[in-house]
Amino acid sequence: MINNTVFRLKRDILANEELEIKSTDLVNKSTLSHPNLSKFIFLQQVVEQCVDYCDCHHAAVVFKNNGLNIEKEDNMLPNHYRDILWRIEAISRKQHVDDTLVIMDNNRRKIDKSLAFAFNNYMYRSAGAASFIKVLPVPIFADSEITTGLQISDISAGIIRNYYANHLHETVPSNDESPYVQKLREYFRYIESRCIDYTIPPFKKIRGLLYAQKYTA
Repeated sequence: MINNTVFRLKRDILANEELEIKSTDLVNKSTLSHPNLSKFIFLQQVVEQCVDYCDCHHAAVVFKNNGLNIEKEDNMLPNHYRDILWRIEAISRKQHVDDTLVIMDNNRRKIDKSLAFAFNNYMYRSAGAASFIKVLPVPIFADSEITTGLQISDISAGIIRNYYANHLHETVPSNDESPYVQKLREYFRYIESRCIDYTIPPFKKIRGLLYAQKYTA
């Protein structure tokens, strides 16, 4: 359903159904301040028809990368990956999904290999991951250029990143806000409403959207 929708929107609005959509090209002040642009119209439709789609659920771990993050050993999965896996497990349980395959955007071969090893190491050897009953222990690395789900995820991540980068979580909406800020708030509300909070016994409630102010990746 989402694949067909994105294909149609790319064809009808952008006149390029093979285009890889990226948040850096769409979720920015230049696009969101000009509602007559085809990129704005396209993004609005993607958010309404895909990001806010009835079967679409979101989870995110938001943290500030200050350049001082602790370097992980090759066989250790970084904390933000662990935290997002718990949120994927929570969504899968609440939606009664049998098996959940984690798909990641591919990178350089060496990086993907190290990440896959760390992922498997965490899934098979850690006490926490032993509680997973839905997430499959082997990730798939896919090319975002031909994987619609990864493109939609990138759009959602771009909206969340810009929302927090502009400190909108620290302010209340006002009538004199710019169109850019108004749209960020609107899009973020769509995502936030589709983030699932869920309790996995014996652990505490897992919030679908985690804002970690003192977080080390």
